[in-house]
Amino acid sequence: LKLAKLAKLARPSAGLERWSVMASPTTKAAAFVAVTLQRACHNSFIEWAKGDNEHAKYTVSSVIFVSQVVCVFIGWALAYSSGGSADLKKSFEAANLKRFAHIGLIYALGDIFEMESVNYIDSSTYTVLSQSKLIITATMIWLMEGKAQSMTQWFILLCTSSGMLEYVLVGKAKGGSMIFSPFGVALALTKVAISCYVAVLNSAALQQDKNPFPVQFSCLKVSWAAASLVYMLVKDGLLGDGDLFGEWTHRTVVLVFCGFILKTLFNQYLLKVLDAIWKNISEAVGVILVYFGRVMFLGATFSGPVCNAGITVVLACVAYVLSKAEKEKAKKSEVGDELNPEMYPDLTSSLLRHRRP
Repeated sequence: LKLAKLAKLARPSAGLERWSVMASPTTKAAAFVAVTLQRACHNSFIEWAKGDNEHAKYTVSSVIFVSQVVCVFIGWALAYSSGGSADLKKSFEAANLKRFAHIGLIYALGDIFEMESVNYIDSSTYTVLSQSKLIITATMIWLMEGKAQSMTQWFILLCTSSGMLEYVLVGKAKGGSMIFSPFGVALALTKVAISCYVAVLNSAALQQDKNPFPVQFSCLKVSWAAASLVYMLVKDGLLGDGDLFGEWTHRTVVLVFCGFILKTLFNQYLLKVLDAIWKNISEAVGVILVYFGRVMFLGATFSGPVCNAGITVVLACVAYVLSKAEKEKAKKSEVGDELNPEMYPDLTSSLLRHRRP
């Protein structure tokens, strides 16, 4: 019951919907292209930053920690620029920090699983597996709100699952440039499940909290950075060799700023001009972009069957997203028909016969 209430609160606010409608077609097109390219590059940056090493020389925890600390300062700067010292002071209030503490902790956990998974699978495989969020989200909505998908949508989701499985199996059979391990797949799928759940928590918290967005953003990032710091101190400090940062190169810096930080800014601001349909299509298109990015820039070998499996996943994801859009339109149409007197000709004629002169 509690999860169902959170899911209802997590629905997009009217303000965001109005913002999306007000944006010009040119702005929406530019946002779609920018977000699609950035999301595709983010996963590729994680693999690229490893260089020729099997595992990254930098510590995963340090990348997450540094990127979130930078985001904290960005949040404080935005709070001060929009609301002055009053809003900046709210960013340090214990009540506000406590409200987002558990959410930041879960987000940090998702980042850890994401970074660790790319040590065991390549970026394109991770991107394909990340599309399982459609299946996980549909299942969560079914369990939390009791809203099942239509038969057509379930078959599309099964087609998506089949495409992902084909991509992994064909890629493994071809060998060569594909990096695959069951452990890496498990990490990637766990990350997707965490992302689906924490997105509901975060949206609900943002809806309930009355503070300006920069205050909410900075409070979330404080707990996110704190959780990353604890993970770094425990994993690479107490349980590791004591080297908290490992070997950083220019590739690591690019990953932090052009990967994690830019992804955060795009998610929080640029994506406001896009509705949920185009956001999901953007992520699906990223599957193919990441695959061709590996072929062109990371030395991977092109494989027709693997590419075809990736395209199958993209088409299935787009079909599912569009089916949901059509379902929503149908609901609105049904409501409009119910309110339209012309849909009840017999009742109308009966009322007219009994109308007083």
